[in-house]
Amino acid sequence: MPDYIFGIQYETKLFLFSFLVGLVFGAIYDILRIIRIVKKHHKTVVFIEDFFFVVFCGFWYFIFSTELARGQIRLFILIGMFIGFVVYLLTVGSITTRFASAIRAVYERIESWIKVKIFIPIYTNIKDKIVQIYISLRKRIKSRKKGLKVGENVVYNKE
Repeated sequence: MPDYIFGIQYETKLFLFSFLVGLVFGAIYDILRIIRIVKKHHKTVVFIEDFFFVVFCGFWYFIFSTELARGQIRLFILIGMFIGFVVYLLTVGSITTRFASAIRAVYERIESWIKVKIFIPIYTNIKDKIVQIYISLRKRIKSRKKGLKVGENVVYNKE
């Protein structure tokens, strides 16, 4: 048999292994999605993250093809990885995304409660004290009498 023909058993093993690699890619991408749900990202940051994810997957596809497929690029390996990726996102990924969304909702409620119960009263107290200090300083300045002015041979108070 020529070196470029694998045999059906080996191709099946390669396909199943590429499917597993696709599942791992799905799990990694799911981590990115959870991070994006918990902490909102700008579109540019999302683009950069996705770009590096695709480069990462391409690198591992190259390594996979080099090590296990004798350096041959095979479409069924790429299809296996893609199917594994999609299967993960449609099964486990959908569950973790819902869970992350629920965590985000709880986080937002806790955050708003902290703002209302802790930060707003502290801010109000600080603001009130600053206003009181400002008012007392203005009163001191207004109540303070102006000093004597000395002119040519005349001493007087100017009001």
